[in-house]
Amino acid sequence: MDTKHLIMGTAGHVDHGKTTLIKALTGYDCDTHKQEKERGITINLGFSHLDLPNGNSVGIVDVPGHADFIKTMVAGACGIDFVLLVIAADEGIMPQTKEHLDIMKTLVIKSGKIVLTKIDLVDEELLELATEEIMDFVKDSFLNDAPVTHVSSHTKQGVKELINEISTLTDKIPQRKTEGLFRMYIDRIFTQEGFGTIVNGSIISGTISKNEPVFLLPNEKELRIRRLEHHGIEVNQVSAGDRASFNLVGFKQKDFKHGMVLSNKKIKSTKLIDIKLNIYQNDVTLGLWNQVIFLLGTNRIMARIHLLDRDHLKSGESCLAQVYLPQPIITQYNDKFIIRNSSGNLTLGGGYVVDPYPLHHRRRKGTQVEIVKKIAGGELEEMVAAEVRKSALPISQKTIAEYLDLDPDDLIEVIFQKLPGDIIFYQSKNETILLQKKMNTAYQNKILTGLKEFHQKNPLKKNGRTFKELMGIFGEDQNEVTKITLTQILQNLEEKAKLRKDGNSWILASHEVKLSNEIKVMISKFDKLINSKCNNAVDPAELSDLAADKKISKKQMEQIISYLVGKGNIHFLQQKYLHSDLVEKAKKIILEQLTKTTEGIKVSQLRDLLNTNRNTAMILLEFFDSENITLRKGDFRFLTKKFKEGLKK
Repeated sequence: MDTKHLIMGTAGHVDHGKTTLIKALTGYDCDTHKQEKERGITINLGFSHLDLPNGNSVGIVDVPGHADFIKTMVAGACGIDFVLLVIAADEGIMPQTKEHLDIMKTLVIKSGKIVLTKIDLVDEELLELATEEIMDFVKDSFLNDAPVTHVSSHTKQGVKELINEISTLTDKIPQRKTEGLFRMYIDRIFTQEGFGTIVNGSIISGTISKNEPVFLLPNEKELRIRRLEHHGIEVNQVSAGDRASFNLVGFKQKDFKHGMVLSNKKIKSTKLIDIKLNIYQNDVTLGLWNQVIFLLGTNRIMARIHLLDRDHLKSGESCLAQVYLPQPIITQYNDKFIIRNSSGNLTLGGGYVVDPYPLHHRRRKGTQVEIVKKIAGGELEEMVAAEVRKSALPISQKTIAEYLDLDPDDLIEVIFQKLPGDIIFYQSKNETILLQKKMNTAYQNKILTGLKEFHQKNPLKKNGRTFKELMGIFGEDQNEVTKITLTQILQNLEEKAKLRKDGNSWILASHEVKLSNEIKVMISKFDKLINSKCNNAVDPAELSDLAADKKISKKQMEQIISYLVGKGNIHFLQQKYLHSDLVEKAKKIILEQLTKTTEGIKVSQLRDLLNTNRNTAMILLEFFDSENITLRKGDFRFLTKKFKEGLKK
């Protein structure tokens, strides 16, 4: 069996012996700075570890004060695997004991032990009464079936038994997921001589190695790991369930802000989140809008909460709500939080994050609230569908997996078998794209309508819109996902015989150029004019004069010229028109000339041989250069090697 790395938190009323108990279990005094410094870079008041008889290792989060308990428990909520609820035998259950249990229930901590300390200060009768009181107190909580262990940290009575019971408990707790996204809230930062900047935290998920880059979020700064430690020992890798210390290069203590996260990937920050909120504080009622202190990870922020599916929330009730944050934070689905009143002296309740990137619900529209309800329901197909529905653009399987902190492969069955009817997907070689069916229809209609308008405005154009032009249906939001989406949509429309491809453009399947006799006459006139200019290029102004003389509109003239260019009858080069007969004639002369001599051909020579002007000869030669027929060397042109090889075939 593999060794498990788990994190244990302590809870209980102040002065009930938590820190003394940890010293009795580990031999390590969390209050002794001298001993902290002897432990390498793992210097953090209140953190220790215990190696258990079964080989498992437990990192211990010991919180000395009540205010520290609340913020530290929240900071470690996603990282704490089980707790020791510590109650002194001589005092019994106190107000903070009750509040701590409420907080632990809210943070959905599922496992723990109850320790009755200071048993050397009471007699057997008082000990029995205290035990009965505790068993009644934890009824209907996650500690309902947890036995009460009697301990005296002073005499060491019960310490060995407690260690064995903790060992047994760790066998039942599953190891945290070490695959996927690495994430750790920084709960301490300091500088130590010889090392530089060091940060500590409880690893929530994933694994990271010393040689991997790590990102400081939310500012997305990339850092390098100089040294990693777990329980005071240098290691090459740390994983979920570890208390870890990072010696970082590129990070200064002055850059640190509460709420910062280390991750192996860039995670989008957010200032708006949807939550499932529970209130347990008696005599407290929340209204539609509320100002509270919001604690999530190491964030402690004054925030506004807007109830979504009800107008009031009382003790013992729960609802969906939206949180408005004044600064960006890093969070993910199912992260736990606590809220306190705005003065910070009363814990009201808490819950978990339903959606870290929601739509804005200020008006509480029924459809939006329904989306939030479905996400909160926890059904994977509904969570995937909700991510698609709220996205303004097609969204990839990989992106949805990142938002939900899942492996993309976890979504395969949902995508192929369980998607609701309003969601469709497209699949390419390397990516699966999801979008709403109505969005897909809207994109198709945009393409078809746009092409219809294009053909109406350009009735003489054989071709249509290029892929790049059609990408305009996505506005400025163009990326690899939208490229794949457009490719699949175009393919789908071709299969339905609504589109066809013509060269490098797409046209309506029904599109064909129809020429009336009147148009044919006009085309012929422009063609003859350009072809009759004594081997010279034609200026657009001359064509405008012809159009005016023949009472042809500018729009009609442009369509006719575009038609002739599209048919290949004329070339538009350097703001001049040249007939294809002239281009072919010049090409023939050049070939004849360059096969007779190795000296090359000058602009002046082509001008004289073609009986044209210098400007036209220059335009032609530069065109042949661009076509890789000729190559310029000084004042001379020569046939390119590639073109000569083509002549031999």
